Amino acid sequence: MFYKTNDDALGITVKEFVDEWYEKQDYILVDIRDTEERQSAGTVKQTFNISMYEIPDQIEMAPTHIVCLMLCQDSTKAEQVTKYLKNNGYNNMIYIEGGIDELLKAVPELKG
Repeated sequence: MFYKTNDDALGITVKEFVDEWYEKQDYILVDIRDTEERQSAGTVKQTFNISMYEIPDQIEMAPTHIVCLMLCQDSTKAEQVTKYLKNNGYNNMIYIEGGIDELLKAVPELKG
């Protein structure tokens, strides 16, 4: 199912993710950390992995039919990538505030 997102909305809190998104499963979790970051800090189950540095070269492959929830370790890079994608017409992108650190505290079963 497609959810229209507010063009101005960039992020959601981990609480909003847990309360409003987690059980629905009609989104894609996108981990934008590079391989070294994922290996050193751990992984999240059920994520699509692409380094933030690869996104400009592969932007045309970004899905438009489903909400993509962007993740990095603490949400700093995810916010930047979300802004970049929204500025390029991908309004279905949102980042999770607090990043993977906060997400795994709230939903430990997602730890890979």
